[in-house]
Amino acid sequence: MGKSDSNKLSSSELSFFCMQVAMILKSGMLIADGIDWMFQDIKEGKLKQALHELKKHLNNNLPLYKAMEATGYFPSYMVNMSQLGSVTGKLEEVMNSLSDYYEREDYLKSKIRNSIFYPSMLFVMMSFILILLVTKIFPILEGMLKELGGTVSQSDFFISFDSGIAAGRTAMVFVIAVILLMVLLLVFYRTNKGRISINSFLNSFPLTKPIMERITAYRFSFAMSLLLSSGMNIDTSLEMLLDIIEEPVVREKIQSCSSLMKSGKSFLDSLLELSIFSSIHLQMLKTGQRTGELDVAMSKLTNIYEYEADQAISNAVGLVEPVLVGILALVTGIILISVMLPLMNIMSSIG
Repeated sequence: MGKSDSNKLSSSELSFFCMQVAMILKSGMLIADGIDWMFQDIKEGKLKQALHELKKHLNNNLPLYKAMEATGYFPSYMVNMSQLGSVTGKLEEVMNSLSDYYEREDYLKSKIRNSIFYPSMLFVMMSFILILLVTKIFPILEGMLKELGGTVSQSDFFISFDSGIAAGRTAMVFVIAVILLMVLLLVFYRTNKGRISINSFLNSFPLTKPIMERITAYRFSFAMSLLLSSGMNIDTSLEMLLDIIEEPVVREKIQSCSSLMKSGKSFLDSLLELSIFSSIHLQMLKTGQRTGELDVAMSKLTNIYEYEADQAISNAVGLVEPVLVGILALVTGIILISVMLPLMNIMSSIG
């Protein structure tokens, strides 16, 4: 029975599993015995449940890839690549490559999560301070002003107590609305339609488009290098990628590339038309194709685009954080000054 996406193993768990299977194969141990050892060593968690299901199917003399598919815990990409490794006699090499693949995917996903998490938490903390000022501190100051019997001119917004209170309340409503929007987007992203819509927006938004382009190039090049190094030709690799890649943008690129090749264009001309890689990187692929080392060239591009994606994400986070702090600090400062200056004037006049 298949599992839902939420029940699939995480990238880090998949990487660990593939590495362990590769070590079992290298040692010459039977896969069923090795899986049984792994099951006994792991204390608890989703991976232990997956190994328990895997043991049952392996005991029924199913090959590894069919047992993995039957459990429902493993993604189709991993199942298909395991089948390819079994057919070609390169299962150990495939498992090592899959371990690297899911390790990189885990790193990339972690990087993306952190790039969103830290600015979001910063915004939430600054918003909390603003809400605290408006709901707790301002009423106290307003009460003090009324007790002192002070009156303030309304001519200047920045020194108007009432205007400061109004600005604070408006800002509070705004930040609460933004926080609610962030929560709704998070819930929406967990749906298939939500992922497609948000990914489409990120791929077209000017600030995030360069990052998404590098991530797309990284995922495409890594998957292609893995398949080509397993002995598959380009046409078969593209067809297989359509069945196993889940990211909508990457799938669209693969589908377009496959269609262009069917219309008579070469693989590299198709990549050029789709603008997946830069011209200098396409030259690398052209050289790799001429020398029969296209998989090596793809692997090299994987390292390049992984680094570029990492740098682009770091640069974006480095830009967003100070801008966000500056804006929130400015808003909070203006509101405080608007409220404190009239109060200080009254206190000085009483003194």
